[in-house]
Amino acid sequence: MKKGAIIALCLVLGLFMGLGALSADSAQAKKKFYRVEARTTTFGGSSYILGFAACDLLNKYSSFVRGSVLESTGTPENIKKVGLSAKKRKRTFFTITAEMFEKAKKGMPPYAKNADKFKDLMVMAYQQSLAGVIITLDPKLKTLADLKGKRVATWPKGTTKFDLTHTLIAGAGKEVVDSIKWQFTGYAGYNDMILGKVDAAFSFLPERGPGVYTTVPKLKELMSKRRVYFVTATGDMRKESARLFGSAYGATSTVAAGALGKDIPRQKVMGWNILLGWGVYPQMPEKVVYEILKVMDAHGGLIKTYHSAGKNWTKDHYGAFPAPKDQWHPGARKFYEEKGIPYGEKHFLKIYPMD
Repeated sequence: MKKGAIIALCLVLGLFMGLGALSADSAQAKKKFYRVEARTTTFGGSSYILGFAACDLLNKYSSFVRGSVLESTGTPENIKKVGLSAKKRKRTFFTITAEMFEKAKKGMPPYAKNADKFKDLMVMAYQQSLAGVIITLDPKLKTLADLKGKRVATWPKGTTKFDLTHTLIAGAGKEVVDSIKWQFTGYAGYNDMILGKVDAAFSFLPERGPGVYTTVPKLKELMSKRRVYFVTATGDMRKESARLFGSAYGATSTVAAGALGKDIPRQKVMGWNILLGWGVYPQMPEKVVYEILKVMDAHGGLIKTYHSAGKNWTKDHYGAFPAPKDQWHPGARKFYEEKGIPYGEKHFLKIYPMD
């Protein structure tokens, strides 16, 4: 074969290969992704970080789902915003607390208005559990009873975080909770303690293993500046919250003295056992929910690199949320049952017994 012919053949082959590559790039560009959003809680909390982790993993490893994370004030906003939007129902999974999930299913306040829009709420997966506790810079405040007449920072009324703070302190008695001077400043209340504007604040300790806890970033930042003390409930106070508001409100997390470092906390601390899940409405396609769980399962070991609360994302926890199996999304049920992963209310009680 003459040299010119060889060169011509090479040029032709190169042209075909180039066209093939362009065609592949074009096909990739035209490929339609199913875009989802994860609505979590306020920026700076572990829920937001775990939502970012889920979306980041989808963006890196899913063949057809892409995600972005959005902050919110918490469960009440999430259930309402998504439930009232036909578009969001198809594309959003979001942070829910166990007690607010139950209220939405029953059409109880704050979901009494437009109740039918929220009763079909379902569960996709467990997210995390946290100890809800009161923090202070004042070493004199040791139990919830010591908060009588104090200024306590929490989130606005109508949010899950306010509900948690109020029902926790209510266990100390009506006289105590009625005397609280509420400061609806959210995480800004942490700095207000330094400035002397607030006596105590509500905070969270994400669980990262049985009886092992860590801090949310905002609390970690405060602890880098000041010595933080933890205010404990007592067993009787937790029982009183359960009597007043229902058994879920008596669910207790116990943080051992020194669990966060030397003498931190200085005493055993009893607080809320806040159970969070990923909620979803039935309009999100089954294959999408299945894909989200498949990716998070396959790459779940990476979630702890985003936040140490991700250490609790293990197969025995995926289905650890207090909802009957028929209240789980069909895509989740399919995934768990194919993989032999336990889920549902009975499994939840094995992981987190309510006694």
